[in-house]
Amino acid sequence: MTKLNLGGGSLRFEGFTNVDLSPQADLKHDLRNPLPFEANSVDEIIAIHVIESFYQWEFPDILKDWVRVLKPGGKMSIEFTDLDDTIALYLSDNESNKQSGRWGLYGNQSRPVDPIVLHHYVWRLPEMEAMLRSLKVTSIEPTREGIYHSNVRDWRLIVIK
Repeated sequence: MTKLNLGGGSLRFEGFTNVDLSPQADLKHDLRNPLPFEANSVDEIIAIHVIESFYQWEFPDILKDWVRVLKPGGKMSIEFTDLDDTIALYLSDNESNKQSGRWGLYGNQSRPVDPIVLHHYVWRLPEMEAMLRSLKVTSIEPTREGIYHSNVRDWRLIVIK
Protein backbone atom coordinates (compact mmCIF):
# COMPACT_ATOMS: atom_id res chain seq x y z
CA MET A 1 0.00 0.00 0.00
CA THR A 2 1.50 3.34 -1.04
CA LYS A 3 0.66 6.36 1.11
CA LEU A 4 2.26 9.78 0.63
CA ASN A 5 2.60 12.72 3.00
CA LEU A 6 3.31 15.53 0.53
CA GLY A 7 5.24 18.54 1.82
CA GLY A 8 5.10 17.28 5.39
CA GLY A 9 8.47 18.59 6.56
CA SER A 10 8.92 17.18 10.07
CA LEU A 11 5.21 16.26 10.37
CA ARG A 12 5.05 12.47 10.17
CA PHE A 13 2.17 10.04 9.86
CA GLU A 14 2.47 6.31 10.53
CA GLY A 15 2.66 4.31 7.29
CA PHE A 16 3.15 7.38 5.04
CA THR A 17 6.23 8.21 2.98
CA ASN A 18 7.20 11.83 3.63
CA VAL A 19 7.85 13.52 0.24
CA ASP A 20 9.42 16.94 0.69
CA LEU A 21 12.53 19.04 0.12
CA SER A 22 13.28 19.07 3.86
CA PRO A 23 16.09 17.02 5.38
CA GLN A 24 13.45 14.98 7.28
CA ALA A 25 11.93 13.67 4.02
CA ASP A 26 11.93 9.97 3.20
CA LEU A 27 11.92 10.98 -0.46
CA LYS A 28 13.54 14.33 -1.24
CA HIS A 29 11.48 15.82 -4.06
CA ASP A 30 10.33 19.24 -5.25
CA LEU A 31 6.54 18.98 -5.47
CA ARG A 32 6.52 21.46 -8.34
CA ASN A 33 7.91 18.61 -10.45
CA PRO A 34 5.87 15.51 -11.39
CA LEU A 35 5.81 12.91 -8.63
CA PRO A 36 8.07 9.92 -9.33
CA PHE A 37 5.17 7.45 -9.17
CA GLU A 38 3.20 5.70 -11.90
CA ALA A 39 -0.31 6.85 -12.73
CA ASN A 40 -2.98 5.21 -10.54
CA SER A 41 -0.40 3.75 -8.15
CA VAL A 42 -0.92 5.62 -4.85
CA ASP A 43 -3.58 4.58 -2.32
CA GLU A 44 -3.65 7.73 -0.20
CA ILE A 45 -2.24 11.25 -0.15
CA ILE A 46 -2.09 13.71 2.72
CA ALA A 47 -1.11 17.33 2.06
CA ILE A 48 -1.26 19.40 5.25
CA HIS A 49 -0.73 23.14 4.72
CA VAL A 50 1.57 22.73 1.74
CA ILE A 51 -0.58 24.26 -1.02
CA GLU A 52 -0.07 27.76 0.41
CA SER A 53 3.62 27.37 -0.46
CA PHE A 54 2.85 27.46 -4.19
CA TYR A 55 1.88 30.37 -6.39
CA GLN A 56 -1.66 30.42 -7.75
CA TRP A 57 -0.48 29.86 -11.32
CA GLU A 58 1.62 26.77 -10.50
CA PHE A 59 -0.70 24.82 -8.19
CA PRO A 60 -3.30 23.59 -10.75
CA ASP A 61 -0.64 21.50 -12.53
CA ILE A 62 0.69 20.24 -9.20
CA LEU A 63 -2.80 19.16 -8.12
CA LYS A 64 -3.42 17.50 -11.48
CA ASP A 65 -0.27 15.43 -10.92
CA TRP A 66 -1.40 14.41 -7.43
CA VAL A 67 -4.70 13.18 -8.89
CA ARG A 68 -2.76 11.42 -11.69
CA VAL A 69 -0.85 9.19 -9.26
CA LEU A 70 -3.86 8.46 -7.04
CA LYS A 71 -5.57 5.12 -7.67
CA PRO A 72 -9.24 5.10 -8.68
CA GLY A 73 -11.07 5.07 -5.35
CA GLY A 74 -7.94 6.44 -3.65
CA LYS A 75 -8.23 9.10 -0.96
CA MET A 76 -6.55 12.51 -0.81
CA SER A 77 -6.75 14.87 2.19
CA ILE A 78 -5.78 18.46 1.51
CA GLU A 79 -5.72 20.84 4.47
CA PHE A 80 -5.32 24.53 3.72
CA THR A 81 -5.86 28.04 5.01
CA ASP A 82 -9.06 29.62 3.68
CA LEU A 83 -8.83 33.25 2.52
CA ASP A 84 -12.38 34.23 3.53
CA ASP A 85 -12.03 32.91 7.08
CA THR A 86 -8.53 34.38 7.37
CA ILE A 87 -9.76 37.85 6.44
CA ALA A 88 -12.66 37.58 8.90
CA LEU A 89 -10.19 36.73 11.68
CA TYR A 90 -7.91 39.61 10.75
CA LEU A 91 -10.80 42.09 10.71
CA SER A 92 -12.07 41.03 14.15
CA ASP A 93 -11.49 43.10 17.29
CA ASN A 94 -9.61 40.28 19.03
CA GLU A 95 -5.80 40.58 18.85
CA SER A 96 -5.29 36.81 18.97
CA ASN A 97 -7.65 36.43 16.01
CA LYS A 98 -5.81 39.20 14.16
CA GLN A 99 -2.53 37.29 14.64
CA SER A 100 -4.14 34.08 13.37
CA GLY A 101 -5.34 36.08 10.35
CA ARG A 102 -1.82 37.39 9.70
CA TRP A 103 -0.40 33.86 9.87
CA GLY A 104 -3.13 32.69 7.52
CA LEU A 105 -2.18 35.34 4.97
CA TYR A 106 1.60 35.24 5.21
CA GLY A 107 2.60 32.13 7.11
CA ASN A 108 4.51 32.36 10.38
CA GLN A 109 7.17 34.99 9.75
CA SER A 110 8.23 35.36 13.37
CA ARG A 111 11.47 33.45 12.76
CA PRO A 112 13.80 32.95 9.81
CA VAL A 113 12.45 30.09 7.72
CA ASP A 114 12.87 28.69 4.24
CA PRO A 115 10.90 31.08 1.98
CA ILE A 116 9.03 28.18 0.38
CA VAL A 117 7.06 27.63 3.60
CA LEU A 118 5.76 31.19 3.58
CA HIS A 119 2.37 31.66 1.98
CA HIS A 120 2.49 32.53 -1.71
CA TYR A 121 -1.25 32.24 -2.25
CA VAL A 122 -4.20 31.65 0.07
CA TRP A 123 -7.07 29.76 -1.54
CA ARG A 124 -10.81 30.10 -1.00
CA LEU A 125 -12.77 26.92 -0.36
CA PRO A 126 -14.96 27.39 -3.50
CA GLU A 127 -11.82 27.82 -5.65
CA MET A 128 -10.35 24.54 -4.40
CA GLU A 129 -13.60 22.66 -4.83
CA ALA A 130 -14.00 23.97 -8.40
CA MET A 131 -10.43 23.01 -9.31
CA LEU A 132 -10.95 19.49 -7.97
CA ARG A 133 -14.29 19.12 -9.78
CA SER A 134 -12.53 20.04 -13.03
CA LEU A 135 -10.24 17.03 -12.46
CA LYS A 136 -13.26 14.71 -12.42
CA VAL A 137 -12.75 13.27 -8.94
CA THR A 138 -15.58 11.12 -7.57
CA SER A 139 -16.27 13.08 -4.38
CA ILE A 140 -15.13 16.14 -2.44
CA GLU A 141 -16.06 16.51 1.22
CA PRO A 142 -15.09 19.70 3.07
CA THR A 143 -14.62 19.24 6.80
CA ARG A 144 -13.12 20.95 9.81
CA GLU A 145 -12.69 17.69 11.69
CA GLY A 146 -9.11 16.79 12.61
CA ILE A 147 -7.66 20.11 11.45
CA TYR A 148 -3.96 20.40 12.22
CA HIS A 149 -3.73 24.20 12.80
CA SER A 150 -6.95 26.24 13.17
CA ASN A 151 -10.46 24.85 12.77
CA VAL A 152 -11.74 28.44 12.54
CA ARG A 153 -9.53 29.47 9.61
CA ASP A 154 -8.64 26.20 7.85
CA TRP A 155 -10.45 23.53 5.85
CA ARG A 156 -9.68 19.94 4.99
CA LEU A 157 -10.98 18.49 1.76
CA ILE A 158 -11.40 14.73 1.66
CA VAL A 159 -11.22 13.78 -2.00
CA ILE A 160 -11.94 10.40 -3.55
CA LYS A 161 -10.70 9.80 -7.08
